[in-house]
Amino acid sequence: MSEGIRKPNAIRIAAAILVPLYTGACIFLYWKFMGWTEGSVYESDLPAHISLAVDDGLIYSLISFILIGLNRLRLMPVLPVILGLFALLSVLFTSRLLMEITEHKMGSDAADLAALFLNIFMPCYIKGLADGRYMGMHTSSIWHNSTYLMMKWMGLWTLLIYLKLEKDISEKLTLKSYIYFTVVFTLTTAAKPNFFLAAAPVMFIFLVMDMIGKKAPFGRLLLFASSVIPSFIVMFLQNSTLFAGNSEAGGIVLAPGRAMTAHTGYLIPVSILSIAFPLMILAMHVKELAVNRYMLFAWLCAAVGYIQYFLFSEDGARALDANLSWGYAFTIILIFGISLVQWMQDVKDTFCAGENATGKSRKKKKSSPEKRNRTRQMIKKIYVAACGGVLLWHTYCGVLFFVRLLGGVSYMMWG
Repeated sequence: MSEGIRKPNAIRIAAAILVPLYTGACIFLYWKFMGWTEGSVYESDLPAHISLAVDDGLIYSLISFILIGLNRLRLMPVLPVILGLFALLSVLFTSRLLMEITEHKMGSDAADLAALFLNIFMPCYIKGLADGRYMGMHTSSIWHNSTYLMMKWMGLWTLLIYLKLEKDISEKLTLKSYIYFTVVFTLTTAAKPNFFLAAAPVMFIFLVMDMIGKKAPFGRLLLFASSVIPSFIVMFLQNSTLFAGNSEAGGIVLAPGRAMTAHTGYLIPVSILSIAFPLMILAMHVKELAVNRYMLFAWLCAAVGYIQYFLFSEDGARALDANLSWGYAFTIILIFGISLVQWMQDVKDTFCAGENATGKSRKKKKSSPEKRNRTRQMIKKIYVAACGGVLLWHTYCGVLFFVRLLGGVSYMMWG
């Protein structure tokens, strides 16, 4: 074989097969979702979203314009392909985020494959703790809601732009990049405002940190902060559309735990099992929150999203719909992503470090410090391996959930 021709490795082949296969499976799933009328077979929010936009003329999300446009052009059968493209874009933008936070040390093929699984992971499920594998649990892997599907890939896109700018505001924040970020951020908010509610407070915290640390001139940081103004306007318009003059819709009220405990009586175990792998990685690397800005950003977003979901609920007819959960759902893929990167590094450091990590010779008598070091290394190996086991549990639950969806089982997946 010529030296100029590289033989494809297993990761490249797997990514080349699995990513298109996943996209095709999603298109099939959305085609089935679009035809749902009643019952639990291929149950979805999609028909309701189509009806609200096409029949009622309710425009509360960016996807409403797509639905109305497709209907007027008599191209509604194309909708499953568009939603399948959304699923693919979520994988691709997740992949680019992984490459960004690893400073491109992770290759594109490995990133694509990791991103695919990050978009499939589901909570570690124990029967009896919640009403189902989805109902009562917390996950970012959601296929049944079209507005979330759009927000997810656009949110990942927004964060990719933001993290690149935030890393070096003084150099990279130009008028062109400012307009680009503002437009994408605003469109993401228009798709679903929950992304803004979870991410914007953390962006503000980072902005204050940058001001204190004088990372960039004050005027430039102030300009960066102004990028949220159009999103505030969009949210005001969305709020007016959904709640103003609608007696059934009610409004957003302070109701701690009401929506979050609607389908579980075991909130703490469910919250832990939903993000068991990231929590295990965080426990081992909690000190790195002070130095790893990507890690800090992801966990702060998750904390803000979780607190919002716990504290607030809608009132009226949608009191138990958990529409304040979407922001936290989105942030879960962030903490899984940063945790997966850290775990892969832990595996490399712990199991691939060679003989130097555990001592040179068994014949030589070990001193007490050396014995303690060997014990710590062994404990770390066991813990890192246990993290891998929990990650496999998340993967199994995600693959099982997705396969069952393809087979027609309701996304609620009771019991």
